[in-house]
Amino acid sequence: MKALGFIETKGLTGNIEATDALMKAANVEFVGTNTGIGSGLTTVVITGEVGAVKDAVAVAKAAADKVGEFFCANVIPHPHPELIHVLPCGGSAPSKSKLKPGHPVPLTQALGMVETFGLVADIQAADSMLKAANVTLVGMSQIGAGLVTTFVQGDVGAVKAAVKAGMADADAVGQLVGGHVIPKPHAVVGEAMPDLR
Repeated sequence: MKALGFIETKGLTGNIEATDALMKAANVEFVGTNTGIGSGLTTVVITGEVGAVKDAVAVAKAAADKVGEFFCANVIPHPHPELIHVLPCGGSAPSKSKLKPGHPVPLTQALGMVETFGLVADIQAADSMLKAANVTLVGMSQIGAGLVTTFVQGDVGAVKAAVKAGMADADAVGQLVGGHVIPKPHAVVGEAMPDLR
C-alpha cells in the first residue's frame, strides 16, 4: 500500500476546498471521503508516493484553513495492509469488515479499543496498534458526535501493547477520548457491540 494522507475539517466547505487543492497540488489519488461521523467532521483520504502525499496534505491544510475550520491532518508513510478495511473508499462510509451485519463479534481473545474524536486520529491508532503487536483488527465503529472507536483482538500482552501505542499516536495526531483492554470479554460483549466497518 502506498502512503496515505488525511485532512479532516469541520464543515463541508473546507473539505471541498481541501480536496480541490490537494488534487491540483501533487500526483496523488483520491481514496474517498467520509461525512458520516457527526459533529460536522468531514475527512478526505488520498494515497500516493510519500513526498507527493506530504505536499498535497500541506497544501490542503492551508486551503481548508482559508475557507473553513481545519481540524487535523496526518500522513501515514507505510500503512499496515489491514487499514483498507477501515478507510472511506469512494463513499460516505468506510468499507465493511469481514463480519456480516447483525452477527456478533466472535470474542475469543483479549479485546482492545481506542476511541477518538474524529476519524483521522482513529485511523492512525489502528495503524499503530496493528504495527505495535501481533493483534487482529476487529473493526471500527462510528457512533455519532464525532466519536470513532477501533477494536483489536489478540493475547492480553499484545493487546495491551497495541492499545498503548494506538493511544499515544492518536493523541499526537488528534483528540484521544480513551482506550481500554478487556482481558477476557464475556460472550455477550460481542452481541452488544455495534455493527463494525
